Amino acid sequence: MRARRPAEEGNVLICALCTILIISLIGANVLSNCTTRFNVSSSQVRSWKESLFAAEAGGDIAYAQVRKTVMDPTHAFTGWTNSGAQHVSPLTTFGSNGLATTTVVDLFYYDPITGNPWYRSRSKGTAPVNGVSRTGMDDRMGAGSRGDSLLRKIDFRTDHFVAIYGPNGDGVGKTLVAVPNPQITRRIEQISAPVTPFEAAIKCTGSFYGLGSAAQVDSYNSKNGPYYFAANNPADPHFSDSRSGSVEIGTPVATVNGMLYGNISTNGGTLRPSSSITGTIDNNVPFTCPPFLMPTNMPAPQLAPTSVTSTVSITPPAAATAAVPTYYLFSALSGNLTINAVGAAQTYVAIHVTNDMTAHIDVKPNVHVKIFFDGNMDVKGRDIENETGLAANLQYYAISPADPNATQYIHIAPPGDFAATFYAPSADVVLNGNPDLTGAVVCKTFYGNGNTSWHYDRSLDTEGDAVDYRIVSYVEDIR
Repeated sequence: MRARRPAEEGNVLICALCTILIISLIGANVLSNCTTRFNVSSSQVRSWKESLFAAEAGGDIAYAQVRKTVMDPTHAFTGWTNSGAQHVSPLTTFGSNGLATTTVVDLFYYDPITGNPWYRSRSKGTAPVNGVSRTGMDDRMGAGSRGDSLLRKIDFRTDHFVAIYGPNGDGVGKTLVAVPNPQITRRIEQISAPVTPFEAAIKCTGSFYGLGSAAQVDSYNSKNGPYYFAANNPADPHFSDSRSGSVEIGTPVATVNGMLYGNISTNGGTLRPSSSITGTIDNNVPFTCPPFLMPTNMPAPQLAPTSVTSTVSITPPAAATAAVPTYYLFSALSGNLTINAVGAAQTYVAIHVTNDMTAHIDVKPNVHVKIFFDGNMDVKGRDIENETGLAANLQYYAISPADPNATQYIHIAPPGDFAATFYAPSADVVLNGNPDLTGAVVCKTFYGNGNTSWHYDRSLDTEGDAVDYRIVSYVEDIR
């Protein structure tokens, strides 16, 4: 048997060591990649997602405060830093991972037609980044390559956004701001637009009875000119605007008479298709109308008059605007009130009556009036004299009673035709007679036994005081 030579044994040892070295290098590389990916996936990616959760939580907090401006105005932005039209939230921290959010809300725009404000909220959400201070799996910085280090924008030592863009993102005030711990910050912006009340001819949260058997509800659009009947003529250029005389009922209790050129919905009702209802029927549409509170953004009231119990004619000192109307505060409104325009200008007036509303109102051309009343309304149709013929120019708002069990009503008796809108979510509305009516009504319950001709003006879609807000825009600032 031939003996192994020492030189051969040395070669075998070297080969074994090289093999072990190669396997060790492969293992070390695999371990390094796994560690990097574990660090990124368990910490950085989680923080990236959680920072957006935090920003959206701030957006939700801001949206709740914006809604309070109409539903609970005395408590809107309570605890925030308020300066004019800007509101800054306190720092809110939440969750087991120490998420944080702050929000700035700006009243940045007034609707020139309704005077309703629009709000912009800019929310910042921050999440801590734990683990190794390494910026990700892809650190390439060459031409045409932007690694995920840039995408995720982790702030290890300073706030990169403030350093590059300034605190408000407009390039002003750029500075180095140290962060106590590594973090990721994401920013979102939301636009909250007002929801106006007159989206149907009749909307009631309770029971509905009406109208007479020979009544009809149709629609038109005053932007196209005066009303004329077009609901039976598909060839008419305004036919598409003639079949939106819709009725919305928030309970199953509904008795619908007459001809309805529009849709109808109930909450659990049993209405069935018929030749007297041209639109769709949906018996599963629940909804609510929040109580209406007196707006808190009115200017100081005029010194006179302070009540109207006889025949009074007023001409405002200025035409004013929809956002800031000329404001009158009346302890009584039971006489005959005429409201004149300022020259040929579009004139805006708001009246708050702290009692019942029983007056004859004469609204002259070019005058836009909103009447808020705390009590009940009891008038004849001829007492609602709107010389423009546009329902949007005469709007009645019934302030909901502080006691939810208290009753409130609006009674309109014959004779007389009229054009107006009514927002009375806590009131029982009773309409008698056979008026030719242009407008819309929102109420608690509705009863109408006359053969009324009701014309809904589609331009009312965007008219009226805000009753809620909806988010119409959402964007993330990816800088």
